[in-house]
Amino acid sequence: MKVTILHPFTPQAAGVVEKSVPTYHSQPHVLAMRNLISEGHECSMEYFTPKLFKYNYANDALNWTFFPVDLTLNGDHKKWKKQTSKACLKSYKKHTPDVTIINMSGHSSPFSYELSKVILASGKKYIAMLGGQHYSENERNKAYYKNAHHILVHTHMQKKQMESMDLFKDKDIRVFPLGVDCNVFKPLKKEKNKAPKLLYVGRIVEWKRIHLAIEAVKELMNSGFENATLDIIGPVSSEKYLLALKQLVIDLKLENNVFFLGHKEHSELPTYFQEADLFTLPSDKETFGMVMIEAMACGTPVAGINCPGGPADVITHGVNGVLTSPEKYTKEIVNYFTDRQQQSKISEQAIYKAVSEYSIEATSEVLKQSVESAL
Repeated sequence: MKVTILHPFTPQAAGVVEKSVPTYHSQPHVLAMRNLISEGHECSMEYFTPKLFKYNYANDALNWTFFPVDLTLNGDHKKWKKQTSKACLKSYKKHTPDVTIINMSGHSSPFSYELSKVILASGKKYIAMLGGQHYSENERNKAYYKNAHHILVHTHMQKKQMESMDLFKDKDIRVFPLGVDCNVFKPLKKEKNKAPKLLYVGRIVEWKRIHLAIEAVKELMNSGFENATLDIIGPVSSEKYLLALKQLVIDLKLENNVFFLGHKEHSELPTYFQEADLFTLPSDKETFGMVMIEAMACGTPVAGINCPGGPADVITHGVNGVLTSPEKYTKEIVNYFTDRQQQSKISEQAIYKAVSEYSIEATSEVLKQSVESAL
């Protein structure tokens, strides 16, 4: 049986370097798909590409396929919710997978609906996988969700929110936890850093509110932690915001404390997580960030914002991390580093939360059951 997870957008539109997709994007999905292969399924991860021709390659029996995105004069081919691919539709009409998981936001897209019709016409099944916390209610999306075999979301909070909406009334909604490989993302025995070492990993774009993490470094210095540092890792989605952040560093005289390290391969990240004391997730529009679980699995607690979505579903303030408001973000980070004994307990609980609830084994089991029920 052939199972695919289709991301109906280009990696660039999602702020991901295309050549790094196999080792950087949707890694829980990749690991879970590899386990499906061991069960005898043929599996493929699929995306759009700005390149003119379809291409694919295999790695350890898992296939990656990239369909040319339809180019438009108005630039819609760069907007992930408006991207389409005639090449993808043509391929599916010719050879429809037995189960297709369409990984898109709650807004969905016209293309996702068009593809769903092709899949149904062939007598096959599709599963709607939804990220984000906002949804577009229209006749197209009503039909798209109605005809899906079931819906996968990443947090219990998101499922609860959706179940209260007319758009998803009586729908089969299941939680697909985004797990990590705890044999890779694991804590290392090390001496505590002499000064707080903060870390941010993710896209550099305005809504991520990275400036709050920078301001936290200044607040730490003002509170006696003069050698506090922050490493910022990730691809640049907004050059304007990057320049603003660099100017903020200059204005706050943090040139020797805040470091922009650029994009790193996924395989390089465990070391950064292991060496940090606190992972910063300052966006108030955050959903389920995989980096949050990866950091916790390495014994590095997360400072997140209490907003609808992922952080509040995982972090319990003062127990396994820091969960606060944007207004109190810097203050709570200072409070965290003031109590050294508290840090050790929170670190232990962060590891426990990640290993007990977000291992790749849990992710793989949900995907296996999801696919088997669709088949």
